[in-house]
Amino acid sequence: MPSQLTVHNSQLETQDSQSQVPSSHPRGCWKTIGVWGNEEPRCHKLERVIHCRNCDVFTQTGRKLLERDLPEEYKNEWTKVMAAEKEENLLGAISMVIFRIEEEWLALRTQIFAEIIDPEKLRSHSLPHRSNPILIGITNVHGEIQLCVSLRELLGIETIADRKKEDRNGNKRMMVVNSEGGQWVFPVNEIYGIHRIHPSTFENVPVTVAKAQSTYTKGIFNWEGKHVAFLDDDLLLYSLIRNVQ
Repeated sequence: MPSQLTVHNSQLETQDSQSQVPSSHPRGCWKTIGVWGNEEPRCHKLERVIHCRNCDVFTQTGRKLLERDLPEEYKNEWTKVMAAEKEENLLGAISMVIFRIEEEWLALRTQIFAEIIDPEKLRSHSLPHRSNPILIGITNVHGEIQLCVSLRELLGIETIADRKKEDRNGNKRMMVVNSEGGQWVFPVNEIYGIHRIHPSTFENVPVTVAKAQSTYTKGIFNWEGKHVAFLDDDLLLYSLIRNVQ
């Protein structure tokens, strides 16, 4: 978000801090006393309401915050932001993340990604008595156990021995994507960031592409001299569910 918006937000907070609250209570009292009243001087109201969110002072101040007039500069800034987003949508370009698995260049819609993590911070653990090559194992993502899978196996991408030494140089990443049933984690050899690609640039999938990979490919586009396969994320996630059960 543009830096100007941060400035405007600060201005709004300043305006709010000057909003009137009942004279019997200090303005913004929860900021100094604390919402539980653990700081001195203690708030006599908290003995009855327990928490600031139950207090009329807190409620009235919050209502004033929502009902206040927005600065003209703030409204103008957001008008420009929303207009730019609308213009981008009208152009029809798709925001996608481009990445590499072995020698294959692939892309998925940006919207399905939760985050991208350094593999050193995300260790996977194999599951005993499971020989499914697509299911690598489980991994801990911020305290939650998620399934770690291999898109290389699912898409039928060949392993290139010559790449192993090159890919030890710290380019590997673990990509976390969202689905209705939770999150999936899969490793990639390299990531090239977010790009906007228009569907009009898509080419038909060549017959030389492996059958498994072509099944999940919506189209091929050229990016910096490389042919990138734009994957159908709905079909991809559905197949993952079917293959790891």
